[in-house]
Amino acid sequence: MQTKLITFIICVNNELYYEECTYYINRLLLPEDYDIDMIAIREADSMCAAYNAGMQSSDAKYKIYMHQDVMIRDIHFLEHIIELFTQNKNVGMIGMIGGTKMPKTGVTYRAWNVGMVDCRDPDMAYFMAGAKNMKKEDTIVEAVDGLLIATQYDVPWREDLFNHFDFYDVSQSFEMRRAGYDILVPYQEKPWVIHDSSFAKLTYYDEARKICLKEYPEYLYADGGFEFTYDREWNDLSDLLAEQIKSLMEKGDWDQIDQIMGSYRSTGRKSSTLEILGVLYDVYKKEKMSGVKHSFFEYMRDYSDIYHKYLSTRFLLRRMELEMEEEAYQELLDAIRREYISYEAIEEMILRSVVEKKAVLEKLIVIYEEAGLDRYSIACEKLDQLIKERALPITYSQKTSCLE
Repeated sequence: MQTKLITFIICVNNELYYEECTYYINRLLLPEDYDIDMIAIREADSMCAAYNAGMQSSDAKYKIYMHQDVMIRDIHFLEHIIELFTQNKNVGMIGMIGGTKMPKTGVTYRAWNVGMVDCRDPDMAYFMAGAKNMKKEDTIVEAVDGLLIATQYDVPWREDLFNHFDFYDVSQSFEMRRAGYDILVPYQEKPWVIHDSSFAKLTYYDEARKICLKEYPEYLYADGGFEFTYDREWNDLSDLLAEQIKSLMEKGDWDQIDQIMGSYRSTGRKSSTLEILGVLYDVYKKEKMSGVKHSFFEYMRDYSDIYHKYLSTRFLLRRMELEMEEEAYQELLDAIRREYISYEAIEEMILRSVVEKKAVLEKLIVIYEEAGLDRYSIACEKLDQLIKERALPITYSQKTSCLE
């Protein structure tokens, strides 16, 4: 075993996300004398199978299992993790958000009450905290969310039980406890990681929930849990609508898109792909009203090109938000200065995908001023005035803390 090696094990099915995920990993400060490596698992049958494959192919003492859509924003992350493990020999697992009372209904993702994550949903950005009035200290929990799990001891993942992509995290939490180890969620003044996630479809969630209830009844005990609900018809319909809109977008048939998006938004339901398409549709509307020099959709051959540009812009704005050096988002800077990407597109992205909007707007004011684009600098100042009094958007998984 290599006691000074930290291995990142990442399940991958989107190379754009994986590239951005590893960009953040490569920026992390390493504890003295430590090294890192990365293992990407592609075409996995399940999360447990992927993580077992990664675990078995690495002899690192410390392993970090994470989603491809997680970006580690705290450059001291590895120093924090190693310090926590070194000081707590009985802690086998560390997660970013978790819970202390696992419900007997088995709907565990609604039971997180400790920790914090920077969430970037398709339509909004916010900090998710476990609960209000959480204690400002590291906390031993019963289970953690699987967006990122760090371990210092190897415990096999139960791929014999969980053969899709649900409950791998809760199962591993319970297996770690069965092995005699504790699970810890560290105190974070600000989230250590970003989860650029989509809305879970939960297609196989109920199947896995029932397996979990049967295998781990001793760990699922708390009253007051949520019941599980799943709407297959909505999932199928939203997928169909999304494919229709993509096709219409490629044809430039925005009138038809307007009708479909209006119907979708009137339902009050959520679909990740439809929300992304909604952002793109709103960009189109703003650009059409303003008469921009270069449309966001100019030179796009198909939806794949549009999605790539959308995601790249989203990622580069985030690097600006996190106050990285200009070289980290130079491509976006050049596009803004030359008006290859419109202010209208940037504004919509800020409103939908940036948490710390003021940090981005202050930079944009200077960028537009230096480029001689005063009308956009003024627009940024006006938007900054509108939001400057607002607190950072924070939502809570639990309305009251279970730790009080």
